[in-house]
Amino acid sequence: VHCRSKAVKMNAHLSFEDGWKVLEQGIVTCSKILEGSTGTRPTVAEYMNCYDCAYRMAVQTTSYCEEMYNGYKATLAESVRALRDGYLLRQLAKMWSNYCIMVKCVSGFFNYLDRCFVEQRKLPCLEDTAATSFFSTVFSFFSHEVSDALLTSIRQERDGINVDMDILMGIMRGICRSEVKSFMKNAVVQDTYAYYSRKSSEWIVQYPLQDYLAKVQDCMEKETMRLMSYLCIAEGDSTELCLKVVSAPLMQTYDSYAREKQIGGQLLLQTYKTVEDDLLARCSRLTIDSGVDNSSGSYME
Repeated sequence: VHCRSKAVKMNAHLSFEDGWKVLEQGIVTCSKILEGSTGTRPTVAEYMNCYDCAYRMAVQTTSYCEEMYNGYKATLAESVRALRDGYLLRQLAKMWSNYCIMVKCVSGFFNYLDRCFVEQRKLPCLEDTAATSFFSTVFSFFSHEVSDALLTSIRQERDGINVDMDILMGIMRGICRSEVKSFMKNAVVQDTYAYYSRKSSEWIVQYPLQDYLAKVQDCMEKETMRLMSYLCIAEGDSTELCLKVVSAPLMQTYDSYAREKQIGGQLLLQTYKTVEDDLLARCSRLTIDSGVDNSSGSYME
């Protein structure tokens, strides 16, 4: 969107949606300065284009001053939050990487313990114990901040937003080797369930029922692979988990909508009717609680 080229005349109405797209692009360009990037300031033309849009939206007959003011505050706050999350994860990944190098050296001192004592006592190996020492300490001080940053990155990756997967996966694999895994698994499970509960309300009115059911299947397949990677679990375990946190909320909304609209299965293609019966039957026996390990409650305390 280009403000000047789209509506040259000052008396032409500029909608908030069109004008804000221009302003948002300018804010995104400027926000890179926060990351220390050089050469990211807007050009004179870009600056004037944003200025013209803001001015026109303020002085035209239908003024958007309040909307712009609120958008200004919200967008800047989001820029800082995104930087905080990204910076936090980058620093944590760097610390974890250096810590692993240190542990590799130190563990060599105690190689005999790993080969004999640990195995005889059925204890976690030294590397897993070291992972617990690291992440338990981190989460004891920054539990909310770290988990929120990780969950935000996972949601962004799910929505197709570019995420540094090396950093994200490096941290998640480290967590999965530690006793913090149960806490983080619960957080991912709850957030995934909430995500698809929200999406179900949007998709059920956005797509025909056949397409909605196809989307359920597609989400199941993608999320099964996603949770396998993030939680370091087997495919079978991931599939069962996805039935609870993906199919269950999506199919509950589908079932409620079909009943409300009195839509019978005969209106669906037989292929989708089979999918519907299978998913509804499996999801009706599941609850979100059955997929969560509540033993991690003491860790939060």
